[in-house]
Amino acid sequence: MSRTHIKRDILCELWWRAAGRCEFKGCNRRLDLHFTTMDKCKLSNYAHIIADSPNGPRGNEHSKELANNIDNIMLMCHDCHKYIDNEGKDKYSADTLRAMKQRHEERMEFLTGLSEDLQARIVTYGSKVGDQLPDFSFNVLQKALLPHFYPATSDVIDLGGMWPTKESWEDYWQSEAENLEYYCKEKILNVLNKWENKRIALFGFAPMPLLVKLGTILNNKHNIEVFQRQRNGDWSWSCEDKHVDYIIKKPDNIGEKPILVLALSFPISDRIKLKEPNASIWELTIDNPSPDFLQSKSMLYDFGRKIELILDEINRSFGNNPLDLYMSVPVACAIEFGRVWMQKANAALNIYDFDKRYGDHDKLAIVIKNK
Repeated sequence: MSRTHIKRDILCELWWRAAGRCEFKGCNRRLDLHFTTMDKCKLSNYAHIIADSPNGPRGNEHSKELANNIDNIMLMCHDCHKYIDNEGKDKYSADTLRAMKQRHEERMEFLTGLSEDLQARIVTYGSKVGDQLPDFSFNVLQKALLPHFYPATSDVIDLGGMWPTKESWEDYWQSEAENLEYYCKEKILNVLNKWENKRIALFGFAPMPLLVKLGTILNNKHNIEVFQRQRNGDWSWSCEDKHVDYIIKKPDNIGEKPILVLALSFPISDRIKLKEPNASIWELTIDNPSPDFLQSKSMLYDFGRKIELILDEINRSFGNNPLDLYMSVPVACAIEFGRVWMQKANAALNIYDFDKRYGDHDKLAIVIKNK
């Protein structure tokens, strides 16, 4: 342990750099609070990387001159300090400890430098879909926000959401749509003006028609970041800036009614064409539909712009006639579709869903009216 009297200004700067937490990799313990009693107390040690004595751990001929050098001192808890100077002294070289210190202090500098306009309220909607159970725990959702945003509060706004049970098809969709509208109004829309920071980080995992409904309620009038659940259960975008070529297939002739098929996760258009041979079918797809294709925020943005184009073209061809919507898309795309759809400018939506438990064909789930 150090016998050097470390100058006060060095200690103050070290505490600031480390944000009052142990700098040993993986520890990060708060050093002003007892982790069991939660009492305020001082738990910090000041650990020299190069010992302040040539005979100390990692000591050398420069020990004395480095004794008060802040770049040679780590803020640590008692346990980690004792470990690196005793049992772990041969495992952790000076270079390894310097790298730990640098990474910790850079991370603290970044996190404490985030401005308040990067805050977001975390909102979740959904439940188990089939055998998949989404992880809506705060730590997982917080990880998805960083480093671009950070939570305005640790309280997560839960909008509910249940998967269909044995109740009738019509009763399920009606009750879930009504519950969704109620909770959005009570928990968000009626209190949004009182929030200091109005950005929403939205995490949805539910049947497609309900996610579209959610998007129409929390529409593009609001500042919302939509996230996509990845195959590994994480919600973080796997790519920073990646794009895909969306393909728009238009009907050869104008038929009896307009239908829009979104076939991004799986190719479903053949099934719809068999059911509706006389309809005008627009299709949005990609070369290789896959449930995991959506990997970046930019891909979701591009999807929204394509939907705007298709909806405008359908409106020009069919005016105010209702639009039948069939989907096989990632959850974020379903929400984004609802956010792009405009209640005054676009046609009403008849949204269909396919569930083998209720038959071998698509059934009308939700109707969203326009004005």
